[in-house]
Amino acid sequence: MSHEILARRAELIRQMAALDTMELGSLKAEYRQSPSGQPVGPYFKHQVWENGANTSRRVPSDEAPGLEAAIANRQKFEALANEFIELTVRLTRASQPGSVQKKTTPAVSCLKRRKSPN
Repeated sequence: MSHEILARRAELIRQMAALDTMELGSLKAEYRQSPSGQPVGPYFKHQVWENGANTSRRVPSDEAPGLEAAIANRQKFEALANEFIELTVRLTRASQPGSVQKKTTPAVSCLKRRKSPN
């Protein structure tokens, strides 16, 4: 089992290293109505949580696909990193002796018995 986990971890690292662009936040497409009532757009808005506040900026239409790909890469990286953490925890627990296992309740003979009030 540990050989399979080590191989999967190596593959995860390879996949994470292949992600060349990343960006925080989200990208939303917005449409507005023209005076004639027809939808106009899309207009793109990039939102990011920075320094304790949500900041947003308008993104030109020609930059939106690259930004969208960078956001998707960051999300993929986070998912791969979470899987890497889970596998590493499993490896760590498997390599430790029984001290990590659930503690059992002491035997009845070890418990103090109450004296009856005769």
